[in-house]
Amino acid sequence: MSLKEFTQDIKDKAYVRQKGACAHCGQRVEVDSGFPHLKKPAELGGDTSLSNCVLLCQKCHLLYGHISRWDKFVITQDYPYFSADGLPH
Repeated sequence: MSLKEFTQDIKDKAYVRQKGACAHCGQRVEVDSGFPHLKKPAELGGDTSLSNCVLLCQKCHLLYGHISRWDKFVITQDYPYFSADGLPH
């Protein structure tokens, strides 16, 4: 497993914590179709812990997950459906 991969256990816990909603847009995602995303990228010191994991829908992951827009998604306040305390709104 690479430093950028989350275990299935972490993905499952993130899914439950977010109540099945994309952390950015709030769209319903399934645990197997959601895209786990590092809130703080590995390149900036982020790890694959639950506290650094959010699930995104495919659209949000494609828009923000892999096109070097890290500045938009490094802090939790940038996730409208995921508050700074780590709980969904």
